[in-house]
Amino acid sequence: MCDPVVGSFASGAMGAIGSAAEASRANKAAQRNYEHKLKIRERKWMMDTSLFKTKVVQFDKNISEMNLAAQKAYTESQKNLNDVFTQAMLDHSTDFKNMLEAEGMIEAGAAERGVRGASVSKMINMNLAKLGLANSARSRALTQSQYAFNLGNERIRNQLISDKNTEWSKVSMQLVPDMEPVEPVKRNVGLTLFTGLAGAAFDAWGASGGESSKISNDGDN
Repeated sequence: MCDPVVGSFASGAMGAIGSAAEASRANKAAQRNYEHKLKIRERKWMMDTSLFKTKVVQFDKNISEMNLAAQKAYTESQKNLNDVFTQAMLDHSTDFKNMLEAEGMIEAGAAERGVRGASVSKMINMNLAKLGLANSARSRALTQSQYAFNLGNERIRNQLISDKNTEWSKVSMQLVPDMEPVEPVKRNVGLTLFTGLAGAAFDAWGASGGESSKISNDGDN
């Protein structure tokens, strides 16, 4: 027959060993889960940094293209203004030439008809006034062209600034990795085993004390 004290301790010891083994398995599972989360965090960080580097490269490329496009627009605008001024100078030259020719014809016609004095001067002044009106119209046109040129360049500049700000917003945020996962709180396997064995021994001792008392009482009777 099995000694009840030994049986009690053996049962408690098996329970203690089982609890320690369960604690060990739980610790290993928690560690695996923690390491898995770390790997996921590392992979995500690598993907984020790679994507960010790609965005920076694209940002530099877009800014370069924007600057080139703006410079092209400035150059085209300046060329158009220069063409307007050049055409105005050519038109003035043609009108001036026509004015001189008309003045010569006025004087020649007046000489043929024997007209002199105020009448001839009036026709010459009227001819000169036509040139003045043409020059005034050209001056107004050139002023408007200069205004449109400045306004257009301001639009180009504002659009460039807006586009650059939009591109900058895509890369201006500082890249920060996700928070590290919380390290698992592991159970103390040794302490679990020790506590279980100690409890088994205490229970066995209690059982031993009970048997001794029973035997003593039987002897007295």
